[in-house]
Amino acid sequence: MTEKDSHIFFTLWDADAVPLNNSGLVYSWNGYAESDSLLSLLNYVETHSERLRKKYLAWIHGLGEGQINGKRLIDHLAFEDGLSYWWLTLFVEKSLWKSPAIVDALRLIALEEIIVQQKPRQFCLVSANRNLHKVISGLCKDLGIAYEWQRPRLHQWPHLSLRRLYLALPFFVQAIVTLIRYLFERWPLKNGGKSNWVGGDRSLFFCSYFLNFDSKLAEAGGFRSGYWEGLHSLIKKMGFSDNWLQLYYPHDAVPNPQSAIDKVNRFNQCSRGQSFHTFLDAYLSWQVVWCVLKRWLKLTFISFFRLRKIKNVFRSHDSKLSLWPIMRGEWEKSMRGSVAIHNLLSIELFDRALKAVPHQKKGLYLFENQAWERAFIHAWRKNGHGQLLAVQHATVRFWDLRYFTDRLTIQSLDPQPIPQADLTVLNGKAAVDVCVKADYSKETIVEGEALRFDYLNALHIGSFRKTRAGPIKVLILSDYVSAETIRMFKLLEIAVTQISDSVEFTVKPHPGYLVEAEDYPSLKLKIVRGALGEILHDFDIAFASNKTTAAVDAYLVGLPVVVAMDEMDLNLSPLRGQSGVQFVSMPEELALALQSVRQTMACKSACDDFFFLDPELPRWQKLLSSI
Repeated sequence: MTEKDSHIFFTLWDADAVPLNNSGLVYSWNGYAESDSLLSLLNYVETHSERLRKKYLAWIHGLGEGQINGKRLIDHLAFEDGLSYWWLTLFVEKSLWKSPAIVDALRLIALEEIIVQQKPRQFCLVSANRNLHKVISGLCKDLGIAYEWQRPRLHQWPHLSLRRLYLALPFFVQAIVTLIRYLFERWPLKNGGKSNWVGGDRSLFFCSYFLNFDSKLAEAGGFRSGYWEGLHSLIKKMGFSDNWLQLYYPHDAVPNPQSAIDKVNRFNQCSRGQSFHTFLDAYLSWQVVWCVLKRWLKLTFISFFRLRKIKNVFRSHDSKLSLWPIMRGEWEKSMRGSVAIHNLLSIELFDRALKAVPHQKKGLYLFENQAWERAFIHAWRKNGHGQLLAVQHATVRFWDLRYFTDRLTIQSLDPQPIPQADLTVLNGKAAVDVCVKADYSKETIVEGEALRFDYLNALHIGSFRKTRAGPIKVLILSDYVSAETIRMFKLLEIAVTQISDSVEFTVKPHPGYLVEAEDYPSLKLKIVRGALGEILHDFDIAFASNKTTAAVDAYLVGLPVVVAMDEMDLNLSPLRGQSGVQFVSMPEELALALQSVRQTMACKSACDDFFFLDPELPRWQKLLSSI
């Protein structure tokens, strides 16, 4: 292509076929592969990641500050008790798991940069995505660029499923279905105990997921959570009692509410008054349901009438790009769809739970910046409890936008500020460096040992043995997102036909999505469910999903790690940027990576660069000694 052509024609390719004979600049919407005639938009996003992330965060801040009828969006959504519902929306949560449209938004922000720089006269979009067409046609119109939309034929209709049928329903119907399903599944939990909370100056309050606990110990009435590993013995040693407000999610250890209640009843009986466990859903009642419905109707009224012109604020003042067409669904779900129901349940349930708890001087919760956390923080403050610590339990990935907020939002002195903990406990040097660089206040950052990775203290770090005889033993670390896991295994099924060496595949499924060996007969899968620390040294190489934190465990032990990239997603691996990690998206790349493991040098990873590890937990002792 010539420089002259590049300034005349611009094509954005979002189709299965390979673009042929296109003059000018051609960018692919999906994929990372590039050639002389094809550039990758996702590669551009990765190359300019720091700037584009800041732009997106600034756009979210501007959205909340956007004026509609002379009033900020934040203020339109303020409830009577000082909480603005804005802080619980999908826009503020910024979860790529819940809002895949965020990746589209980042690509479009990048696309605007390229167009402004290249100044093409003609733009052609090849895509079946109508919302993408709406955004780009509007952008081209405002920039005075001739625009053409070519719609490729769909070779097959999407497979019908209950999920697709549900998503085709109007948002208000989805909301009602969500509420009915929630009550049907969770109502038995209201029979859990609520009256034996432990008070006094030596009590600690925990809000945590009822996942990742020691099932064998639980049968004997003991509670040890992998999220808080090591802290259990420390708080006992320091003479603390502990209260646990558990968030229930069904999984193989507690497949139904009754099994969950039985376990916490056993915990409470064996604790002898020094500990108390219950579920947030123990506070369900018809009064809660009525309050949720009233607020849901209020939000629906506000969105239909007061915020009719909401799409006008979806364009920042320094941009010609309106993200409304691709973000409209996130708005609808947040305001009157399923997300609204879950958020309003969180507000009501946390308020009732924390009103019932005797005064707590210090509270701790798992920090992921999810919407429920802001409902919890608001209820904690509203009911007069003490210091609150947000505890990072995994890694802080660059593109996990939940952990990042625009500086102006954090420092705002508005009457309805974003709910924040008093202190954020970060579990390693890597997390501290990332957060300081991302404008976290140094005064609110404290260090704490990586509780979830405490078992690494007992392992020989970097002990990968590349001379193991026999078949190549591959440990598959899957994801809790079903589509991500299925994509991994499809990639592996094709790759295995291109491997001449003998290979054994073992999968450690995420507890949130259980893999069945019979679904992938060609792989002859073995399934293990033990703790990672007990099995990692049995393998030669790890094959991990793009999002799983378990890849870090394998990397730190010294295993070569291969990460399955998603051609339609950002690099969400916690190992992004780490030397020695292979990222693959094609079967040929995966086959080569698995076959070359015998020649792969042992990984030399510095655990101290990732986590604070010390079995004596001196940082945690200092944090808790202030009570």
